[in-house]
Amino acid sequence: MHRFLTTILNQRCCVRRRRVGIVIAIASVAEITVAFAQQATPTTAARSDQTVTVAFWNIQWFPGGKPDASGPAENKQITAVHSEITKVNPDIIGMEEIRNWNAASLAVQPLAGMKVDVCANFPPREGQNEAQEVAIASRFQPVSAWVEEWKPAGAATPPRGFAFAAYEPKPHQVLLVYGVHFKSNRGELSENVPIRQEATRQLLAHMAAMEKAYANMGRLAWIVGGDFNTSLDDPRFAAETSLRQLVKSGLSWAWQNVPASSRMTLHGDKYYPPACFDHIFYRGLTLRQARVVETTRQSSDHKPVVATFDLQ
Repeated sequence: MHRFLTTILNQRCCVRRRRVGIVIAIASVAEITVAFAQQATPTTAARSDQTVTVAFWNIQWFPGGKPDASGPAENKQITAVHSEITKVNPDIIGMEEIRNWNAASLAVQPLAGMKVDVCANFPPREGQNEAQEVAIASRFQPVSAWVEEWKPAGAATPPRGFAFAAYEPKPHQVLLVYGVHFKSNRGELSENVPIRQEATRQLLAHMAAMEKAYANMGRLAWIVGGDFNTSLDDPRFAAETSLRQLVKSGLSWAWQNVPASSRMTLHGDKYYPPACFDHIFYRGLTLRQARVVETTRQSSDHKPVVATFDLQ
């Protein structure tokens, strides 16, 4: 039986791969929800084994649209999300602002063959009763999946963390997927920008560790997506390096050839103008198409972003 076992320094994370399932052990169990894949035969993408479609959607405190939402408010958002998520219909989807694992499962319920592979259990922010979690769901059987909180970095310690899942959509091709939700723009810009830049630094360090950990499994490909809460178009963020550092590291930006007017992912309101805050970065894949899916404000203040890639 083929096994894959590696120890990742500074992460205290042990991953064992088996043909019919996975076992994941993480030392800081109190801070991390670990996904244990069910004993199942690996599945392939529904449409084609030559392409993979990946989406990311901040679904605004799902279900309910806000903390401590009422039952009617939850039902209203559930109905809206269920009617619109079928427009996305991905093979893999990263979700932000999900309340918990059950909420993530509820969100993807209309998508045939889709199941949650990992969902965070990050603690609520100070002064809040509920947390905004990140999750990854797919139609594939994951090789491994887990979440991690960002490491302490003094005043620049980022909130929450990231979700990670590894898939093998084709023999000897490993797809490493990250779902992120960077610090929002509430508060002072002078504080928020360093926090997002620190999250980027830690993300790239983790990716470097994963490159070594999975190198023997075959060709590696990467997808990093989610709500970054920053833009390359907005002059407010002209000095921020978060997104630029990802490109500098060798990742490609899915919006590179998409006009700004066609990639506004945040619905404008009285507090914030429309913005391109949701992004997808990739490496080791050929981008076929990237788009924003038009959804209503009843589902979320963000719109889903979707990219289809050719598998090599």
